[in-house]
Amino acid sequence: MKNHLWLLLFSLFSIMLSAQTEPITLFEQFNGQLDFTGFGNTLNPQENNAGGTFDILNESSAELNLAPGQTLVAAYLYWAGSGSGDFFVDLNGTPVFATRTFSAQLNTTQFAFGAFADVTPIVQTSGNGTYTFSDFDINAEAANYGSLKFAGWSVVVVYEDLTLTQNQVSIFDGFDFVAADNPEINFTLDNLDIASPILSKVSFLAWEGDAVTAPVNETLSVNGTLLSNAQNPADNAFNGTNSYDGNNDQFNMDLDVYALDALVAPGDTSIDIQLTSGLDLVIVHNVVTNVNSEIPDATIVIDDIGVLCSNNNIDVDYTVFNIESTEELPAGMPIAFYADGVLVGQALTTGIIPIGGSESGTVTLNFPPGGATPVVFTLTAVVDDDGTGVGIVSENNEDNNTFDLLVDLSLQGLNIGPDLTPCLNDIVTIGQELGPTFTYQWFFNGAALPGGTGPFYNPTLSGTYTLNAFEGICFVSGDVEVTFQPLPVAVTPDDLRACDELPNDGFATFDLTVRDAQIANGQPGTVTYHISQAAALTGAFPFMDPTMYINTVASFQTVYARFEDSNGCRAVVPLNLVVDDSPAITDPISDYFLCDLDGDGLETFDLTSKDAEILNTLVDVT
Repeated sequence: MKNHLWLLLFSLFSIMLSAQTEPITLFEQFNGQLDFTGFGNTLNPQENNAGGTFDILNESSAELNLAPGQTLVAAYLYWAGSGSGDFFVDLNGTPVFATRTFSAQLNTTQFAFGAFADVTPIVQTSGNGTYTFSDFDINAEAANYGSLKFAGWSVVVVYEDLTLTQNQVSIFDGFDFVAADNPEINFTLDNLDIASPILSKVSFLAWEGDAVTAPVNETLSVNGTLLSNAQNPADNAFNGTNSYDGNNDQFNMDLDVYALDALVAPGDTSIDIQLTSGLDLVIVHNVVTNVNSEIPDATIVIDDIGVLCSNNNIDVDYTVFNIESTEELPAGMPIAFYADGVLVGQALTTGIIPIGGSESGTVTLNFPPGGATPVVFTLTAVVDDDGTGVGIVSENNEDNNTFDLLVDLSLQGLNIGPDLTPCLNDIVTIGQELGPTFTYQWFFNGAALPGGTGPFYNPTLSGTYTLNAFEGICFVSGDVEVTFQPLPVAVTPDDLRACDELPNDGFATFDLTVRDAQIANGQPGTVTYHISQAAALTGAFPFMDPTMYINTVASFQTVYARFEDSNGCRAVVPLNLVVDDSPAITDPISDYFLCDLDGDGLETFDLTSKDAEILNTLVDVT
């Protein structure tokens, strides 16, 4: 299956190779207490100009050794070789597919390819140790490449170390080269923010550099300064070496690291790179920098939208933050406000915002009636935006400066509440708090209310209540109709009585609902029963089954009935529950004798003849 995919990609790659090279540009940037390292290996068993024939290796290995306290942030795999490419490989036995590809046309018949994949999950899982790059095969095509035959792989590792300063790690990549017929390339590493040159460094991943070929002006310069170190001579910068592990036999592949302390200065935002070669082919695949960088990070939130004034102005409260930062946010940061993408207002921060700090402000926006702004729109606040989409400072994150809020202007007027129909005994509050800078005046049926100078009012009469509010030239007004409903008249019911049956303890079961009709007195509504007057007034905790209520106070208890009419108005009346003591007979009743006239032992008795005697002996049991 892999061979079929390779043939398909070869066909696609042939179409892609119209350009000679791909320039080196910024791919990704990280800010924080960070640094980078790298590991990788060649797939060449010898230098490609050493003579003889050889096959490109199918796999090779390298070591990752992060120190204690160094935590992986990202790991990016780069690989390259002669020909049109193999983009399906394995890293530590896990299949990897190239998500980005690179190409260069070396001459009329020969090409080189590069590939990229994010392998952060693989490295997070495997941790320190040996990494094997495998399942790679370009020999069928690369067999005829002679002195241009090469392949290899490398992983860029970005890690956090809380003992470090605040740094900026930048990964640039592309596929640009120098050779005899293209002897010089120049590119700029931009979008940098250099606070201090201390511990600044740059790393190059390059392909096809030779160690044994007599160097012909093969140089690397940074900001006009020629670079060299113990492994990389000034006249043969790319000579098959690895600065990370000290390997000097990294055939036709370079992983070179150079210190930049003396070559950059505070305030620099870019680094100029120059490569030259009078003969040898050198392909630059990635360039990684680490510089001390202290930069702010502005974000913004819209906190509140005020009322729409009669002059069509509206105040917007906002807060600017500087949280994910390594430097103070300077004063005078521009803020732009857009309604559905159209600029409607601007503001500036007034003070320096410290790391982790914030500053709140208010901007007044104008939305004329009948204008271009719809009633419903998205209000967007953008910090570090001069109104043209351009910022004035470099930030830790350039993609978090925006806050969106859906606004409906029809809801932004003074709203003191809907029309109300409360009951006469209800406490009603109307109004709206607009802030301490507003002054207020209440009116009842057009007449000013003495003492009605706060944002809220408690009406007691039916009528029209109006609130006017002022803040400078901002004026808003709103009104509400309040109509008090009469209270129902509930009848205080007769006591409910029950006999105290055995064991004569003063408790009995009552059906409270037998008093519903008497309480309602013909008015439509509902009756509920409650343990206290306070509960009945609020409607809290009605008896679950008022038909089977057992009194909780022996012999006599008052419960409360709540009658609520169809308007929701209520009246509360007491209902007394009485447990009457059961009577007892204090003396035995005299026997009842009849003569057995026929001798059969059976006679008819009139028991009622004892009624008077029984009644005469009844007493209350107390």
